[in-house]
Amino acid sequence: MCKTVQVAVPVPLKVGDGGEFYSYKVPDNLKDGVQLGKRVLIPFRNSRHVGFIVGFEKPPPNIKPRSILDVIDEKPLFDQKRLEFLKWVANYYVSSLGIVLKVAHPGGLGVRLRRLIGITDNGIKALDDGELSARELLVLRTVYNAKGITSKKLLALIESATRVSESHQGNELLNSLRRRSLIEFNYELKSNPKVKMEKIIVAGDGANLKSRFLERKPAKAQILEYVLTHGSMPLSDLKEIFGNLGIHLNWLEERGLIKIRLEKVSRDPFSEMKIPKDFPPELTVDQEIACSRLREFVQAGKYSPFLLHGVTGSGKTEVYLRTTEEVIKQGKEVVMLVPEISLTPQLVRRAKGRLGNQVAVIHSALSDGERFDAWRMASTGEVKVLIGARSAIFAPFKNLGMIVVDEEHDSSYKQDESPAYNARDLALVLGKITSSVVVLGSATPSLESYCNAVKHKFHYLKLPLRVENRSLPQVSVIDMKHVPVDVKRGESRDNIFSTKLERAIQDNYNNKRQTILFLNRRGFSTLIICPACGDVQKCPNCSVSLTYHVKKNSVSRLESGMRMCHLCGLSEKLTAGCANCGASVRVYGVGTQKVEKELKRLVPKASVIRVDRDAVQGKTKFLKLYDKIQKAEIDVIIGTQMVAKGHDLPGVTLVGVISADMSLGMSDFRSGERTFQLVTQVAGRAGRGEEPGYVIVQTYDPDHPSIKYALRQDSIGFLDNEIKLRRELDYPPFSRLVNVRFSGRFESETSEIAVSTGEIVRELISKLPSGTARVLGPSPCPIRKIRNRYRFQMLLKSHNSDVLHVLSRKILALTSKRSERVRVSIDMDPYNFN
Repeated sequence: MCKTVQVAVPVPLKVGDGGEFYSYKVPDNLKDGVQLGKRVLIPFRNSRHVGFIVGFEKPPPNIKPRSILDVIDEKPLFDQKRLEFLKWVANYYVSSLGIVLKVAHPGGLGVRLRRLIGITDNGIKALDDGELSARELLVLRTVYNAKGITSKKLLALIESATRVSESHQGNELLNSLRRRSLIEFNYELKSNPKVKMEKIIVAGDGANLKSRFLERKPAKAQILEYVLTHGSMPLSDLKEIFGNLGIHLNWLEERGLIKIRLEKVSRDPFSEMKIPKDFPPELTVDQEIACSRLREFVQAGKYSPFLLHGVTGSGKTEVYLRTTEEVIKQGKEVVMLVPEISLTPQLVRRAKGRLGNQVAVIHSALSDGERFDAWRMASTGEVKVLIGARSAIFAPFKNLGMIVVDEEHDSSYKQDESPAYNARDLALVLGKITSSVVVLGSATPSLESYCNAVKHKFHYLKLPLRVENRSLPQVSVIDMKHVPVDVKRGESRDNIFSTKLERAIQDNYNNKRQTILFLNRRGFSTLIICPACGDVQKCPNCSVSLTYHVKKNSVSRLESGMRMCHLCGLSEKLTAGCANCGASVRVYGVGTQKVEKELKRLVPKASVIRVDRDAVQGKTKFLKLYDKIQKAEIDVIIGTQMVAKGHDLPGVTLVGVISADMSLGMSDFRSGERTFQLVTQVAGRAGRGEEPGYVIVQTYDPDHPSIKYALRQDSIGFLDNEIKLRRELDYPPFSRLVNVRFSGRFESETSEIAVSTGEIVRELISKLPSGTARVLGPSPCPIRKIRNRYRFQMLLKSHNSDVLHVLSRKILALTSKRSERVRVSIDMDPYNFN
C-alpha cells in the first residue's frame, strides 16, 4: 500500500517551489482508493484544492507532507501513457503540470470546488466600528446579509457596485479581510451532472394477458398496446404521445403489465439535427491516391504524418471519412479537430450520416453534461470518433489510430493562456506517442507544415482539382485607391462597395443566386470620435478604441446603439453628446453591421444574415442558419472569418471581399501569410455547385504578394516566396521564438521588472557561444493595457529550443521572487504579438 502520493496542483508554475507536483500522505482509510490518474481533495497553502495523482515516489527527507482529505474519482481519468503526453505538454510549453491536467479534463467531470465566504464575530463587530473603507464595509455587509456566498459571486457584486473590473484587486481585498480575521473561507465539493439516467418502459410478463385487466380502460389499453408494438419506449417519448400518464403507468406496473427500468443515456447536443444518410461519392483519381496511401499506413499501425494539400472544394473531408472507416475497421479510434466551433455541426452531419452513433462531439459551447457524456463515451470506447475544437486533442481514447487536423493552418489552434499550446503541433506529438497516422489538411497550408513536407518530414498528398471537374472561381481585383469617395451617404464617408461589386451583388440577387460578403471586423463602426474636440472614445480598461454596435432590430442612430470593447467585454449605451465638450460625436470605420445596413439599401428585398460572434452564438445557431442557406432561403451572407473556412455552400456563386488588406498592417511577421490564407479561403466558397463562381477582391494594396498570389489561388507560389523572406529575416520555421509577457496593475512597476529581467537575460546570453540566442525588447505590447493590466513583452530568438526552455525557466525563477503583483507568462512558438 502506498504511504505517500505525488499530486499535481492546478496553480501557476513557480520554478524552485516544487512546481511540477507536491507530496502528500495517504491516510489509512483512503489507501484502497488511491490510484494514478484520480483526483484528490488536498490542503494547499492556506486553502483547499483539487489535485491529480501523478506518482508515488517518497518525498525528500526535509519535507513533511500533509495528508490528502479525500479521493474524488471512482476510476482514473488518465493512465501512464496519457500522463506521458501531458507531461510533455507541460514541459514544452513551460507550464504547471496541474494546469495542463485541468485544461485537459473538461468541466462536468463530476465535481468542482467552491470557496464560500463567511463573516466572523470580529467582522460583525467591525461593521459598527467606522474604521473600514467603503469597499471593505460593502464586502462585510454583503457577506453578512448573504449568510454564506461564493467568492466568485461576491467579487461580481463588488465589481458591479464599484465599477472596478479587476478581479485581482477583489481577491487582495478578501485576503486582507481574512488576515484580519474579519471573514473566513470555507470550501465545499459541489457535484456536477454525471451520468444521465432515463426511465424506459417495457412490456411485463403478463402483458399478453391484458384483456381481463383492461376491460373498460381504453386509455391504459392504448398505452400498453403501444409499448407492446415497440418493445420498449423511453418515458419521455410516451409523454409526448399520451401526455400526463403517471397514474396509468403506476396501475399497469402494479399488475405486471409493464416494467420500468433505468437506463444510461447520452446527452446529444445535436439531437435535433436531421441526419440524412451520407452515401460515399465516387472518388476522383487524386482522392483515390490519397486514400490508398493513408490506408496503407493505417494498416501498418505506425506514426506517419501527412500534409493533405487540396484546393477549396477538392474533397478533403471525403478523404478523412474514408480513412476513418478504415481506422475503425482496425479496431481503433479517431480524433477530428476543427478550428472553429461553427464548423463542427457541418462535419458532424457528414460524419454521423456516414458513421452513425460512433461519433461524439466535444467543445466549449456545450453544457457540462454534454461534455461529460462525450468524454465518458470516448473513455469507455462507446464511440470511435470524437470531433471538436483544439481541446479535443486531449480526448481519452485508449487505442488511437488517427488524428485529423482540418484547416491546419488556422491560428485558432493556438491557445493564448497557459499552457499556450498549439493543437496542431500536439497532434504530431500525440501521434508519435500512440503510433497513429496524423493528417494535416488545408487548401492554404501553414509555412511550417509545407516546409516539413518539402524536407520529407511529412508525407505530401495533393488534391489539385475540385471534385466533378468544377473550375475554381474567376477572381478580379478592385484598387480602392482609385474609387471615388461618395460624400452623399449619410453619417459616414466610408467606401464599402465599389461600383463593380454593387452591380455584381444586384445581378447575383436578380438571378436568384447567393452571395457572401467578407469583412473580418464585427460591429457597426470601429471609431467613435468628437469632430469638435477630437476626443476618441477608448475603453477605460484597455488601450483600444471602443467599437460602435447597433442594437438588434434597431436603426443605426447613435441613441439606440452601444459602445463596446472586444477585449474586456465592456458594453455601455452610447450617448450622442461628447463627454468633454458636449458636441455630437461621429462614428467612422466599417464593421459587418454597417455592411448589412448598406446592403439593405442596395438590395432592399434581399434576405440577409450576418455570421459573426455577435450574431451566431450557441451550439446550434449556425446549424439552423446553414440549413436556411442550403435551402436557398438566404440571398446574402455577411460574415467575418467564420464564413471563410470549410463551409460547402453550393448555392454561392459570388464572393465579395470588402477589405482584403485589413490585416497586412499588423505588427506580426505572419500577417502576409494570414492575409493570403483568408482571401484564398473565402474566395474558395464560390462556385462549389453547378454554377461557376466569381470573386471580387477590394484592396488598397493590389500589388502586395499576399493579394497577388491569393488572386491566382497559387498556394505553392506564395509559400515558396514566403520561405525566401522568412529565411532572410531568420523567422520561423528557420528559428524558434518565445514571447515573454509581463502584466501588472501599475505601469511603472511592470516596466521596471520587464526591463531589469531583460538586462539579466542579456547577461546570461552573453555567456553563451556567439549567435546562440537573441533578445528583442522588452517593449510595451501593441495593445498596452487589457482589463486594467499594463502589458510588456520580450521576444527570445534562437535556433535551439533547449536554450529557449532554459532561459524561460530562469526568467520564471527570477520574476517569481521579485513581485507577486506582476504576472509573467511564457508563450512558446507564439502566434499573437498584440
